[in-house]
Amino acid sequence: VILLGAGGVARTAAFLCAMRGAQEVWLLNRTLSRAQELAEEVNRAAGRACVKPLTLSDWKQIPEGRYLVLQGTMVGLAPDTERAPIEDEGFYRLIHTGYDLIYRPARTKFMRLVEEAGGRAFNGLKMLLYQGVEAYELWTRTTVTKEQAALCYERMKKELFADE
Repeated sequence: VILLGAGGVARTAAFLCAMRGAQEVWLLNRTLSRAQELAEEVNRAAGRACVKPLTLSDWKQIPEGRYLVLQGTMVGLAPDTERAPIEDEGFYRLIHTGYDLIYRPARTKFMRLVEEAGGRAFNGLKMLLYQGVEAYELWTRTTVTKEQAALCYERMKKELFADE
C-alpha cells in the first residue's frame, strides 16, 4: 500500500492497513518528520516495522510494482481542484487501484491521473456513507441493510454531484 498524507483520514488508514496485515505501507507526506512520527506510532501499535516514511518527492524510492494507493491529503479539495499531491506521471504507473479519500469533487485530478496510467480510481463517497451507517447503527441499535445503504449511496451521488 502507498498512503499519501499523515493527518486526519490518512492517520486512520495507516493504522487500519498495519492492523489488517498490509506487508508494507509506504507513507508519503509533505513533511518527513510528520511521516516518521506516524510511522513510529503505527509500527509500535502493530508490533512490526511495516510502515515506511518518505516525503512525497521521494516516491521513486518505492520498489517497482503495482500498488493500492490511498490519497489522504487535502490536495484536490475545492477550490484547489486541479492539483494532485504528486504530479509526476511515473508515479501513477505504480498504481493498480487509487482511492482519493475525499468525495468532492466527485472526480479529482488524482483519480484522472490514475485512470490515464491504466489504474482504477474511486472517490471517498462510500467511506462517508459507511461512517454514517456505523454511527446510525451504533446510536439507534438498528441494522442498515445493504439495500438501504445502496439507496442512500445513489441519493448521495445524485445530491452531491448534481452540479458537477
